[in-house]
Amino acid sequence: MTSTTPPAPSAAERLRAEHGPALTLGDDCDLPDDLVVEIDTGAHLTLGNRVSIRRGSTIQVHRGATVAIGDDVAIGEHTFISAMAGIRIGTGAALSNMVDLHDHNHRARTTEHVPTGQLVPWASGFEAAPIIIEPGAILSNKVTVTAGVRIGANALVGANAVVSHSIAPDTVATGVPATARRTFDGAPAPREDRRTLTVGFFGTSIMEHLEAVNAQMTNQADLPQVGSKVTVEGWHQRGWVQRLVLSLRAARPHVGFDVRNHGEGGATSRDIAGKVEADRATTGTDYDLVLLGCGLNDVWRRFQNRMTEAVDLDEYTQHFEAMLDQLSGYTRTIVVISETPFGPIEDPATVAQMNTELARYNDAARAAAAAHGAQFLDVWAPFTAAARHIAPAIADNPVGLWSDGVHLTELGDTILLQQTERLLAEHRIIDKLLDYPLLERDAALTAYGHMLDRHRP
Repeated sequence: MTSTTPPAPSAAERLRAEHGPALTLGDDCDLPDDLVVEIDTGAHLTLGNRVSIRRGSTIQVHRGATVAIGDDVAIGEHTFISAMAGIRIGTGAALSNMVDLHDHNHRARTTEHVPTGQLVPWASGFEAAPIIIEPGAILSNKVTVTAGVRIGANALVGANAVVSHSIAPDTVATGVPATARRTFDGAPAPREDRRTLTVGFFGTSIMEHLEAVNAQMTNQADLPQVGSKVTVEGWHQRGWVQRLVLSLRAARPHVGFDVRNHGEGGATSRDIAGKVEADRATTGTDYDLVLLGCGLNDVWRRFQNRMTEAVDLDEYTQHFEAMLDQLSGYTRTIVVISETPFGPIEDPATVAQMNTELARYNDAARAAAAAHGAQFLDVWAPFTAAARHIAPAIADNPVGLWSDGVHLTELGDTILLQQTERLLAEHRIIDKLLDYPLLERDAALTAYGHMLDRHRP
């Protein structure tokens, strides 16, 4: 006898019928009958071709959010994916059993977030930031990934790890929190949009560090003859800032660094405050990291008897606080760098007087940094210690820390570089900046929507 009962619809057919245009579903996907898919108003779920999802899994796409799963992605049993901002899983990535991806969390129940004291779990609202899993990444069983994290191409995350900070490509990471254990020569994989950090420097000639340039002078295969003449073709910024940027790029080749060096020779705090204001007015740049330092010329001008250019301590403090007030509004992390002392540090007597005065300005910068939640890098102490150790050996080794008592030699420049690198490493500043900042859920949809727009129809 022939049955007249129509065959049950496939999981793909059921989902298309249930969600309509809110779902983009590729070809040849292997989906379990018990797959739970929840798509709220204005949200969208995209599954690429040949996506495989095992039984007991859930995908939640909350209001306005986007989840995009690339081609040839494999997702294990009882995996939970929940998005309020956006989650992107790259081509060929694999999620093992019981992996949890949540790009959001409840905000703390502060009086600001719950002014009425209402006792329901959602009263405080939510904060969110995207999760990006790049092509070829593998997440072992029971891995948890928190909001704002980017996991690089080919990365391998060990079982039971909690990924609360971004992981570089071609890296093995394990533990709670997940920490890089080793890197490997990763197989070729398509790369997602390059993560770029915008870094600003505001300061004096110590940051600007101009050097004369002639292309032939840097061509090892065609150096000019000794005694010959070359024409200066321009000025390039060099010194510790350039060396720091090169170091960052070498250590993290998968990250882009958009560097804006606003250092200016002869600038006082009055001048630099003007540059900070003009930069915001003309470019509107939002910075991930700003390094700020000044005071050298404020003091020096008075000892040069250039009184109209000199800046007293009260005015300096006002300028410094104004710069930090402004920068704090559009900069994720600010590092205030103390000025280096005048050299030689104790002789002649005038230099000692200048350094006594400059130390007061550094103290004011330290206090302003603390009041604004900025990091403070004290390069004065290590610089002074190095100068005192090196001074007795100058007769045998004429390389000191200053070229003219103000500007630094390569040795002095290197001390400044090492101190900056140490601070960045100790506080994991660059690593933390590679995470996407958590924002209130509606603000997150606005700020991060462009990252997932192309995965929506």
